[in-house]
Amino acid sequence: MCERAIPDSRDDPTRVVNVQGLRALAVLLVMFLHLRDLERVYRADAVLPGWADIGHSGVDLFFVISGFIMVLIGHAYPATRGAAGRFLYHRWARIYPTYWFWFLLTLAFYLSAPAWLRFEAGQVTHLVESFFLIPTWTPQLVPVSWTLKYELYFYLIFSLVILVPARRRILLLLVWAGYMLIGQQFCYDAPDVLCHKSLFLTMHPLAFEFLFGAVVAGIYLYRRSLHPRFIFILGSCLLVGSFVIYIRSGVNLDDNSWYRVLLFGFPSALLLYGCVELERQQGLRVPAWVVVIGNASYSIYLSHFLLFDLLYGRLATLSVLPAALVAGIVFTLSLGVGLMAYRWVERPLLHLSRGCFGSARYDPAGQKAA
Repeated sequence: MCERAIPDSRDDPTRVVNVQGLRALAVLLVMFLHLRDLERVYRADAVLPGWADIGHSGVDLFFVISGFIMVLIGHAYPATRGAAGRFLYHRWARIYPTYWFWFLLTLAFYLSAPAWLRFEAGQVTHLVESFFLIPTWTPQLVPVSWTLKYELYFYLIFSLVILVPARRRILLLLVWAGYMLIGQQFCYDAPDVLCHKSLFLTMHPLAFEFLFGAVVAGIYLYRRSLHPRFIFILGSCLLVGSFVIYIRSGVNLDDNSWYRVLLFGFPSALLLYGCVELERQQGLRVPAWVVVIGNASYSIYLSHFLLFDLLYGRLATLSVLPAALVAGIVFTLSLGVGLMAYRWVERPLLHLSRGCFGSARYDPAGQKAA
């Protein structure tokens, strides 16, 4: 999986190429999951196996990576309101402009041809909430955007962490973990009228996956190596074992989100630490083509659901095309469009929006790490 290379700058821990490799893995897992879902709708001769459902784990891997990156780029921020504000602005610039592009494109199809998106007219009732990524119990116009709400929540929490001196930041994260553990006891069984979606989100077990990533970053930054090769192998084995348990036991991840935190989140954290530490110590890096997909993972993630619906719905009606060919065409085209969207949409929007804040910045990781 990895190629041996000499790191560009061992003294800069924020330049971690293997993180992009894991991002590529995460987005490909999610794509396989959603392609399998479409096959179940349109084709009786589906070719993707049932175990493609392990693609759920791609989201958990994304969350762990996000926690890792936030600590990596934020640990050097001074404890000032200006630094916290700049951090939040950079996160806003990372999430919203690109998301809004795909939201508006999806909205155009939703208003003109909702059947193409497998939406019933009027099914999405809170477009304003969808546009601003405000938590709501109703379906979202961009279905994958539910994960961005957790990302924004973590960014808000971490901006508060930046406000306190570095020596107290771990304590504040522990307080946050305690709040979530205690709050779940109330909110999980409370009626919706008493536990708004926003409150429910702040206590959700999935937020612990960000903490897993934060712990990995803390170890990476401040501790000596903890046998990365062994931890990489252990994390890989645990993740594969979790896949087997998930498929064979028929675990319903919606019944209790702790299932996915333990099955996918914890092994992902071990895998992440092994990958980044092996890169730093031994120069083991993923191939360049994997890094390309990882760099574009956000654009691929946001675009693939719309493209899958548009492409698969049209091609699936052509019975002369075998299911394998349809799946291959849809997957390849969607991946290609996502890569182009990164180059021609995401990067220009990111440079434009971040440039509005001026040239001074505290973000040492740069665009690719963030």
